[in-house]
Amino acid sequence: MSRRSLVVFGLCALLSACSGSGASSEEPSSTSFLAVAADFRGYRSWPAFDVSAEAVIVGIHDGSTVTEYVSALPPSGSTEFPLGTLIVKEAIGGTMEHELFAMARRGGNFNSTGARGWEWFELVNLEDGKDSVKINWRGFGPPLGEMYGGDPNSGCNMCHKACVDSVCATPVQLSNF
Repeated sequence: MSRRSLVVFGLCALLSACSGSGASSEEPSSTSFLAVAADFRGYRSWPAFDVSAEAVIVGIHDGSTVTEYVSALPPSGSTEFPLGTLIVKEAIGGTMEHELFAMARRGGNFNSTGARGWEWFELVNLEDGKDSVKINWRGFGPPLGEMYGGDPNSGCNMCHKACVDSVCATPVQLSNF
């Protein structure tokens, strides 16, 4: 066997030994989801629910028309929203001209002391005619110096962690699907 053949054979043997038959750590996890701005595109075409009356009762989005959009409805009898579920809350009019917030079912141990498995977003509409957005902030809640729901400390988690699977609006709760 030539020197070149030995080198090629050796490299093939090395690659084969290193690849193994186990799962690679580079494979996507089936227990977490990371939303990006493109995932929210077209949110106004998703199933929509008017939650204006409840927003007034709890004192947020006063005078606004508040609509929640759900990317995909959960199967009947679900005890939690499926991984990858996106819920967008849009408030138009009232005390603020336009507010756009969202939650994504990220899963795993994300936000384990708050709304378990949910990540929060403030979105900003882009003027492209496709209901595209950019992400203004994301994470466990608003960044320092910003508020949501009137609480500068807990933000979204304060109220949402007390609701069934962290979804508070009655029309969007799991028991309705």
